[in-house]
Amino acid sequence: MASERNPLILIVEDDEEIARFNARMLKRRGYDALIAHNAAEARTFARCHERTPDLFVLDIELPDGDGLSLCNELRRDNDAPVLFLTGRKKLQDKVAGLETGGDYYLTKPYVMEEFIAVVQSLLRRAEQTRIKIAEATVITRGSLTLQLPQNRALINGRDTELTPKEFAVLLFLAQNEGKKLTAEAIYEHVWGTEMNSDPNAIRLHISRLKKKLDEDNSNDFSILTEYGRGYTFTTD
Repeated sequence: MASERNPLILIVEDDEEIARFNARMLKRRGYDALIAHNAAEARTFARCHERTPDLFVLDIELPDGDGLSLCNELRRDNDAPVLFLTGRKKLQDKVAGLETGGDYYLTKPYVMEEFIAVVQSLLRRAEQTRIKIAEATVITRGSLTLQLPQNRALINGRDTELTPKEFAVLLFLAQNEGKKLTAEAIYEHVWGTEMNSDPNAIRLHISRLKKKLDEDNSNDFSILTEYGRGYTFTTD
């Protein structure tokens, strides 16, 4: 029986020495690694390569653009985890990275053991999310229909085009209709680990989720937010 393929990681980094070193370290630990030195190459690998990357490692400062814009582009077609690996240390840069769809933000210089640990954690979370999503079938809440394992949320038959993580958050809320769920509880269920160093992740996902659902003019269900206390899915 053929063995399962190794996870594929795309490193987007214009510093050739850093890119080669990180790729070598990842390969030593059983991963496949590709290197893109700019945004254009990254787009080509993401859309045209025979395999879709399982994780992206993005620098922010690229010779033909920036990693934030690139992350936003990748999020349109791919929900693989995104690790920002950059020299930008300001809080606003980290917040921008998370808001554009990044899953983790690691600044240079960094310890290789931490880099590898983050990669392992993000890939594990992604796999756990896929497993959780595949366990259900169809859930209906008013005009909202959740189709699994297709990861589709429909409002009156119209696809809201949620990402897998947005879908997983919505699914967990809908499955617990009327119950107030804390950010910690949602994070632990969807990501499969404690929230700890990522306190804004749920707030950002809920914000994007509400925007997508509101754009479809949903009027018979709501996601209620009590700041500092939690979130509740309700139907009218």
